This record gives sequence, structure tokens and C-alpha cells, in this order.
Amino acid sequence: MWMAIIITLCATAYHLPFVAPLTVSKAFINRKPSQQYYAKDIHQISTRYGRQCCSTTRTRLQSSSINEDDELSNPEISRYSRHLVLGDVGVVGQKALKKSSVLVIGAGGLGSPCLLYLAAAGVGHIGIVDADTVDESNLQRQIIHGTSTVNVAKCESAKQRINDINPYVNVRTYKEEFTSESAMRILDDGYSDTIPWDVVVDGSDNFPTKYLINDSCSILGLPWVYSAILAFEGQISTFNYKGGTDYRDLLPTPPPPGDVPSCAEGGVLGVLPGTMGCLQATEVVKIILGMDKGLLIGRCLVFDAIAMKFSEIGLTKSPDREQITELIDYQGFCAGPKSSSSTTQEKKPANAKKDNAPSSRRTMDEALIDNDQTKTDVFNAISPADCIEKLSNGWSPWVLDVRLQTENDIVELPFTDIVVPHRTVRPDHIPKDGEVLVYCKAGVRGKKACNRLIELGVDSKRLYNLEGGILRWQKEVDPQMPRY
Repeated sequence: MWMAIIITLCATAYHLPFVAPLTVSKAFINRKPSQQYYAKDIHQISTRYGRQCCSTTRTRLQSSSINEDDELSNPEISRYSRHLVLGDVGVVGQKALKKSSVLVIGAGGLGSPCLLYLAAAGVGHIGIVDADTVDESNLQRQIIHGTSTVNVAKCESAKQRINDINPYVNVRTYKEEFTSESAMRILDDGYSDTIPWDVVVDGSDNFPTKYLINDSCSILGLPWVYSAILAFEGQISTFNYKGGTDYRDLLPTPPPPGDVPSCAEGGVLGVLPGTMGCLQATEVVKIILGMDKGLLIGRCLVFDAIAMKFSEIGLTKSPDREQITELIDYQGFCAGPKSSSSTTQEKKPANAKKDNAPSSRRTMDEALIDNDQTKTDVFNAISPADCIEKLSNGWSPWVLDVRLQTENDIVELPFTDIVVPHRTVRPDHIPKDGEVLVYCKAGVRGKKACNRLIELGVDSKRLYNLEGGILRWQKEVDPQMPRY
């Protein structure tokens, strides 16, 4: 009976002859008001997506440089059939996707779902920039990779998966960091000499890279789709599209170093980058199809996974902001005034030679990188081997873990006395006298905690930071400890 009702609804929506049995006809005639509206909605949907939009999209795309003679092959027609019958895509739209080229910077949490859906959609030319290799800790969210590609370059792992999803997609890889030295070359070269990039996708996870993407795309006039994630929240917007707003309209200056935790420190729900990466892919496809209405221009969409709600932040283009013409030292820019000097903030041409400044390496584990190399440490640094030797000779320091409690729950040094996150550590968390051993995951937060305690009046000679943190301890002292 239900099948008969469905057939009846479909027949009504598409104005087909009414062929349902008499008993179903009576039920349909006596349907409730909500059912009447449902049938009406089906008719409106069929009209919207089956008739009106098709002609609009065809007119828009045919006015571009799409070659009408560049027919899709029979296997491609079969593969993209759900697109081809969609009014806002159709054959002409699918040809536009096939001809398009998209550069994705980062094949990690955001880049993974975005790359998968761009490839499945039939984007003909995809570029991937990533210098990292696949780590087991990536697999919780970076779904383009798998157990079989652990220790494989992410570019290669992603390319293999894309080729498996859609052999009609051409992939170009850049196994290098996206820096001020490489950005203009990668963006300006395009997929090839004759195929420039149409859209750039931000799959990065740190402020320096996002500002770099923004500025380099601004110089070259390329639109890019931004996203950022942390814990249970994500953001997405489309920048630099036809002179619209950009990242500096959302965040004119970066937050002070340490104010925003990295994904390694703050954590991230595994499905969150999947949600945001899929939204990025949606924006890219709409840009390629010329569907300007509804693009995230002048607004930033915010997703709260816990509340399962979307909200928006309105953006306005600053009329007084100076036009971007050159790239700068983005590590120095994001490090704040402490790292500023006459050379740090000096603008560099795009072809400037590489200096000794910290790399803007794209990584999901920023906690492993110490970007603040301008401060001279006045506390003691101790290696795991030296620490073991001192402990075996009777050393008995107060042991302070400055990670999050959730990290301590995963693994800890067995002689830990207290757990206090490095941002909130105070002198009253440690004894007034005696030496203190401070440790974190990789040593960076330990340094920050020591410096914070010194600023609050603790004698620097009392403090010992475990170099390399618990990761180095696991590697050199206790391989049975879990890594995270």
C-alpha cells in the first residue's frame, strides 16, 4: 500500500496520468492538510530543480569558456548521472567541473573530506600541498588516509585514494611546505601552464599559513575557501571572491601566541573536520558552477557540534586597509610584539631568499613546534637520560605536569605530583622550596610554564624543563608508554 501511495505522490508531482487503485485514491482524497502541503511541496521541488534552474544554469555556464564539443564519455555520464539530471548542474555544469582546477593546501583533517568530494564530483584537476607523512594519530579524522599508508607522504596517500575514487581526475602534488618562499610559485604556476587555479582551499591549521594564503591569493586575485576547527566548533567562509571580504576582515590581527590552543592541545572531535571539509567542497563546487547566490561572502558560518546549531558572523570589507602587494614574515607577524624587530616585520618580496626564521610548517600538532625562539631560557633544561640519572642518584623534585588532565589520563610519568595546564599554573601549585621538574607532551608547553612561573616570582634555578617532553621520554626511556 505504501508503494502505491508513493507512486501516487510522484504521479501528482510530475503531472503523470493518475493510475493508482481506487482504495488509494480515496485515501489520497481524504488526506490531512499536512499531506496536501507535502504534495504541493513535491510539485514545487520538481519544478524548481527539474525545469526552471536548468535553463538558468545552462545560460550562465555557456557564456563562459566551456567547450560544448567536449563531450563526456559514456562511463563519465554513468558516473555523474545524479549531477547530470540535477537542474543546477546538468551536462554543461559537469563539463565546467571537469575543466576546473582546485588547489588544496593541506591533506589533513579539513583537506581529507574536501579532496574526497571534489574528486567524486568530477573536478578535473586537483593540486595538493603537504609536506607531512601519515601518522597513526591522523587516522581519527583524516579519512583520506588509512592504516596501509601510515608513514607514507600525505600527498601520495591522498593521490592514491583520489585515483581510486575517480580515475578521471588529474592530480598534481607538492611535497613541500607552503611558505612565503613557495606560495607565489605554487599559486602562480597553476595546475599547468595552460590551466590556472580556479579556487584555493584552506586545509591548514595555524594562523601563519592562513594569513599567507589570504595575502598570496589577494595578490593573485584568487578566491579561496577558509575553514578553522577546534574541539567541537568550526568556521567557514569564502574570501577574496570578486573583490569581497578576506581573512583580514575576519581577523585583522592574529591573537596573542598561546591564547588559542592547537588541535593537539585542545583536541578536536573527529567528525568535525569532516563536516567543515564537506562544506568547503560545497562552496568550491558552487563557485565553479557560478552559483554566486548563497556563497559565504561577507559572512562567516559557525558550526557548534554540541548544540548542533549554525550561526553567522557578518563581515565588512575595511575601506581603509592598505592593499596587499607583498608577502611578509608570517611567523613573526603571528608571534606578536615580543618577536618583532626591525627585520621581523619588514616586508619581503615574494621571491626573497629563505632565512633562518621558523618554518610555517603545516601540522596538526603545533604543540611540537616552538615558534617563540627570541626569548633566552633562564631555567634549567634536562634530557630524559640526565633526568633518570639524577633520579637514580637520589634527586627528588616536585613533578609538575602542565598538560591537560585529559592528556594525563592517557599517559603520565609515574612519579607525577600534580597536573596543572600551563596557561593557569601559579606559584602556589608548587612547594615554596626545592626543585621542580616540569614536563608536557613535547617540551614546548613546559617552557611556557617555566617562563610563566619565573614572571610570577619563582626562582629560575629551581625549575627544570624536560626536553622533548613525554614523547621523548617514551622514545628514549620507556618504549612501552603509549604515544598520542
